[in-house]
Amino acid sequence: MTSVIKVEDLTVRLGSREVLRGISLEIEHGKWTCLVGPNGAGKTTFLKALLGSQNYSGSITDSGVEVFKNHDRNVAFVPQHPQIPIGMSVSEYVMLGRSKRDGWGNESTSSRKLVAEILKLTGLFGMQNQFVTQLSGGEMQRALIARALVQEPTLILLDEPTSALDLHHQIAVLNNIELLKERGVTIISTMHDITLAAMYAEKIIVMQEGRVLLNGSSDEVIHSPELKSAFENRINVYTLESGRPVIVAKKEK
Repeated sequence: MTSVIKVEDLTVRLGSREVLRGISLEIEHGKWTCLVGPNGAGKTTFLKALLGSQNYSGSITDSGVEVFKNHDRNVAFVPQHPQIPIGMSVSEYVMLGRSKRDGWGNESTSSRKLVAEILKLTGLFGMQNQFVTQLSGGEMQRALIARALVQEPTLILLDEPTSALDLHHQIAVLNNIELLKERGVTIISTMHDITLAAMYAEKIIVMQEGRVLLNGSSDEVIHSPELKSAFENRINVYTLESGRPVIVAKKEK
């Protein structure tokens, strides 16, 4: 059984518009791969296709099985714009991540213990009895990630997981996600902050207008002309003394 997600001639049309165009690549299991590119590049649509929730032509196989046919995959998805349920507490919302394993309302003692641990990890312990509708944007983002973590997925897909977080919580959340790799979890995310993408992802896929410009190691991609091209040469790449790259938008005159 192959240990990659294989994408062949992936095309997605929304109405008359071609959002993804003939994408072919492989994504390694057990690695963190990040999709970067300007708004409208097709990153979120690509994530949904990998999830199996977006109609597409071509093929996406995970360990040799077409994704929309494989109902046994344990995949967690953290959307950028979630539907927030009314009348549900934070702990109940996070517990949704265990429903496939235990069934809703039949959570095991070990599941409850895991939820408590994840609430602490994501800085939500003490808020567990609050309604999710009372959370701030950043707190809701952490609740989404907590729900995904308690699912104990083999693959986690994250659409801009740090978009609503302050810098302190960005690093804390990304550190927690990174720990999943030690359990063999495959991580695929989109990220606007390319500096953070380079810090955490081993692989970066550069997208522009529904196509893949480059798919390679983070170090290779960060210093590539394709990355600058995707952002119309409006970014600069600097290297700190530690060797870590920093990507900064050019100031327009």
